[in-house]
Amino acid sequence: MRGHSVTSLLTRFFVVCTLFLGLLLVPGGGTLAQSQTGTDSSSHSSQDIKSARKEIDSANTELQDYRNKDEAALNDDLRLLNLQQSLEDIATSMEQIYNDLQPRLESLKARETELGEPPGEGAPEEPQSLKDERAKLAADRAQVNTEIGEVQTVADQARKLVEEVAALRRTLFRQTLLGRSDLSKENFDAVGTALNKEVSELLTRISSWFSFTWSFERRAFLSALSLTLLFGLLFVYGEYRLFSRFAQHDRNEINPSAFSKHTFAFWSTLLPTVGLAIFCSLATFFLNNFNVLRGDIAQLLTSFFQFVVVLFFICRLAGTVLAPLHPHWRLVNVSDRGARTLWWLIAAMTFVNAFDYLAGSVSDVLQSPVILTLARSLVAAVIIGVILVVLSRIRPMRTEEGDRGAWPRSISIPLFVLGVALIVMPFFGYVGLARFVATQVIVLGALVVTMYLGFLSARAVSEPEDFKSSALGRMLTNRFGLGPIAVEQIGLLCGLLIYAFVILFGVPIIFLVWGYHIRDIQGWVADSFSQITIGSVTISLSGILVGLLVFAIGYFISRWFQRWLDENVMRRSRMEDGLRNSVRTGVGYLGIALAAIIGLSVAGLNLSNVALVAGALSVGIGFGLQNIVNNFVSGLILLVERPFKVGDWVVTSSTQGYVRHISVRATEIETFQRQSVIVPNSEFINTPVGNWTHRNRLGRSEIAVGVSYDSDPRRVIALLEEIAATNDLVLRNPAPFVVFTGFGDSSLDFELRCYLSDVLSGLSVATDLRTKIFERFKEEGIEIPFPQRDVNIKMLQSPDNVEAEAAKARLQAEASKESAPEPQLPPNRVDPDE
Repeated sequence: MRGHSVTSLLTRFFVVCTLFLGLLLVPGGGTLAQSQTGTDSSSHSSQDIKSARKEIDSANTELQDYRNKDEAALNDDLRLLNLQQSLEDIATSMEQIYNDLQPRLESLKARETELGEPPGEGAPEEPQSLKDERAKLAADRAQVNTEIGEVQTVADQARKLVEEVAALRRTLFRQTLLGRSDLSKENFDAVGTALNKEVSELLTRISSWFSFTWSFERRAFLSALSLTLLFGLLFVYGEYRLFSRFAQHDRNEINPSAFSKHTFAFWSTLLPTVGLAIFCSLATFFLNNFNVLRGDIAQLLTSFFQFVVVLFFICRLAGTVLAPLHPHWRLVNVSDRGARTLWWLIAAMTFVNAFDYLAGSVSDVLQSPVILTLARSLVAAVIIGVILVVLSRIRPMRTEEGDRGAWPRSISIPLFVLGVALIVMPFFGYVGLARFVATQVIVLGALVVTMYLGFLSARAVSEPEDFKSSALGRMLTNRFGLGPIAVEQIGLLCGLLIYAFVILFGVPIIFLVWGYHIRDIQGWVADSFSQITIGSVTISLSGILVGLLVFAIGYFISRWFQRWLDENVMRRSRMEDGLRNSVRTGVGYLGIALAAIIGLSVAGLNLSNVALVAGALSVGIGFGLQNIVNNFVSGLILLVERPFKVGDWVVTSSTQGYVRHISVRATEIETFQRQSVIVPNSEFINTPVGNWTHRNRLGRSEIAVGVSYDSDPRRVIALLEEIAATNDLVLRNPAPFVVFTGFGDSSLDFELRCYLSDVLSGLSVATDLRTKIFERFKEEGIEIPFPQRDVNIKMLQSPDNVEAEAAKARLQAEASKESAPEPQLPPNRVDPDE
């Protein structure tokens, strides 16, 4: 009953999978749903097209400001960015409407093809219902074609405007960097007055906001601060619990490993910076949601938080890399004094640059004169340039001669050139370019160093020995009992995750530092996930990723079902191992095939194109894949016919041993020397194969023995049969017997033949029987002879001795002839000589 239930279950499973596969491969499946969806979406397409036309007209009106060279519009890159994004959204929506209308048009064409051409002249008229349907199809098709044409027109207009806005933004960026500022004396005379006015206005706004908030919105203000502190502490605690093992090291350790230094530098910089940024974001979020902040105060607070985060990040990074107080943890070869000097110079440059941007944000909020921003940027660029020149001239390196080694020329010369350029450029009017270069030197340099530390940390984590000796590796080993291989694999996975984290977060920040906006990056990501049409094939990165995800899920589900079926169904039904292996392998391949088909469908690949792939594969099979396909088909035959199974003892033309694994391409055989031999499946089909355990493990063992010619053959036969009966592994039925095989050169030859319940134990049984035969024959005085041969040795002589011996022999013969009497002949006989 168990075998019948298992067979029924497997049969139902294969039937359901086959039906599901057939539904996936049926072309045109779901046409009715598509037609209904197309009918529903068509009612909204006209309204969407009208709304898109209105938005494009509004965009044209907004662009007119730029065409008229409006000064305020020309300097507003964010406004241009928002306009560009709205136009891109219009183009995307038009593409979606086009994709929705296309299936409906195809279904209308298919229905017209089914109806065929109208009857010609002289032919019988078709029914009125067909005429009405044909007219309705023609009208619907004309309407859909009209809508598709309008959609394409609107999309083309939107793309054209997007290109125009992008060109304006590039022009604005070039003017900002390469435009020369007016630094005349008349303009600089108003800097002092403008600065005093700005400071006074700033203090007035902050004091008035705080007074109003404390007097009328004190509860909301305190609630926002309390929630900020609460959630900030919760986040810091969670961050500490999750990542503290990466950032916790004994800084008093004298000889830390490279793994410890790199991971500590990366995580002790990243984690506190992220924590501070989250805290600042929470403060802004809660103050805004409690309606505590005014618009101008919100902008000022955001700029201040950015100033704090950037300053903390770079100073923290410099402290972990230079380690002024912990020389053994230093990542660069500088002296203690040089490390302290470098840290202060880097902190000074960062403060000047960040304060310049903070002051610029204040000027934007307060709408201060442009000359004030230019003056501040000029001073900041000159100060940073002077610091770079000083930085290039100091002697911080640690050398063999002492602790005051100079920079290598590859470092000192670029620093000096950059410093001089930042000092000179503002006085020629290129204040914007100097400010941009100073920002890149400081912020971009810090980001690149951080990413480099992240890569070093990922590489260190991926090293097996380093990760096992780390705190996380020891925790995985001690707490979870994982072995060395599992810990190494987890370390490799952690390294890959760190690589991905550094790239995914570092690259967008670099683009932001270069002057791009977050919406630019969002647009690039959206474009990368959009559909790309190549001929009749539409490729979408998002679709491919989702398809891969679906395939991975289907693969793991199939593996889980395969394991569940083997351990919970087939094992309980007492199936033999060979049948279990065949069913398990078949279910695994079927599950992978289903997962692949579903993944391809989700990825957007038309399954009807599989015919093209099959055609290409047939050509490949004809030229170079014959052996592979031969082995594949042979593997399927072996899994179905099952001439041998896992655990069988097989003998082929090239090897023999136990079958360990059967796949669709090859079979793994383990020899008696524990060597794994991979045998192509075609060898089992095309050549004879011996299987010692095909139907059962019953087998016969033969033991040859020889006794001397003085022994009694009947006594020997009786003793051998008696000895065979003493072994428990020898079957009683059929009973063992002895064969007198022949008369040897020096022995009487016998052969003991006994049947075993397990042929795999034949070697141990033969060894035991031979030992008992030797002992019993020795007790009975029966000799087991060894081969005997008579050897005649003939000495070789020299030629002279040979001639002397021959002459001596002739003389002896003649002497004996003379002394011998003449023979007497019988009567009537004649001497032949006569």
